[in-house]
Amino acid sequence: MPILRVRALPQKSPEKIKKALSNACVSIASVYGCKPDQVWSTWEEIKPDMYFEGAVSAQVQPHSTHPPIAELLCFEGLTSPQIEELLTTAAEALSNGLGIPNNIFMTYSEAKSGQVIAGDGIVRKKFFV
Repeated sequence: MPILRVRALPQKSPEKIKKALSNACVSIASVYGCKPDQVWSTWEEIKPDMYFEGAVSAQVQPHSTHPPIAELLCFEGLTSPQIEELLTTAAEALSNGLGIPNNIFMTYSEAKSGQVIAGDGIVRKKFFV
């Protein structure tokens, strides 16, 4: 059930976005232990000159500043090392796919089992033993 949400400036090579999101889903699934189709990813574009680092804005995605801002949501219960591996794997897949290595800002948050509804019912995580 991992969900990756990305907000970013217009990309210099917008054709790379779909492949980067797809690769991130596959990479996240391999670490999370689920099927790739159980990982969702979305992309929202930030308007040019509406993303600032201090007093500096950008119109398109720079190579090493104004990183895409990503949020990774997963079910609770992962250990700190598992979370770090997920973040590292997802950020690498996304940044490499976009052609901006090591230029992703990503946070991790948890959904609590029993506090999520999808489709026709409440979703509960089966915890690892």
